[in-house]
Amino acid sequence: MKKGVFIVFEGGEKVGKTTQIKLLKEYLDKKGHSVVASKEPGGGDPAIREKLLAIGATLTREKELELFCEDRNLHIQNLIKPSLAEGKIVVLDRFDHSTIAYQGYGRGMPIPLLKEKITEVRNGLQPDLVILLDADPTDVLSREEATSRFDAEKMDFHKRVRQGFLAQAEEDPMHWRVVDASKPLEEVWQGVKKQVDKVV
Repeated sequence: MKKGVFIVFEGGEKVGKTTQIKLLKEYLDKKGHSVVASKEPGGGDPAIREKLLAIGATLTREKELELFCEDRNLHIQNLIKPSLAEGKIVVLDRFDHSTIAYQGYGRGMPIPLLKEKITEVRNGLQPDLVILLDADPTDVLSREEATSRFDAEKMDFHKRVRQGFLAQAEEDPMHWRVVDASKPLEEVWQGVKKQVDKVV
């Protein structure tokens, strides 16, 4: 049986992940691949996504982490692993790299603790490709457009999150590819397609 391919899109708020994933799914569908597109949080349990993203919700950083891990565990067991076992291409909007960037760099939780949790939940699962859509948050974010608790965070938080993603990309050049998300949409898409064509 053909092995599935696991592709993850990462990046800060409003960098265009949703648009690029839509373009990628259309591109891969046309090539005859069986593609499953999903997102975190909410891929395991949509109700958890609502709890985590609701503007005005008050969650401690520990509770936030607990909810992300619960959702991810369900996501992996019920969708990601079975789809990969069937030889499908799984494309995710966020995975546990966001936990390091947001809860670690953004919220200030200890990175070793987060890595321990991630390893436990991931249970040996490794993305074949992580595409980081990178852009300066001051260029893409407006507080007036906030649609989630994370959008509404202060600019310093978003800058720390960006540092967290770039640090992870530097640590794992074998799996990560950084695409400049500040470029025109078509140029970003060509950058994404070039990287995906190497693993699919």
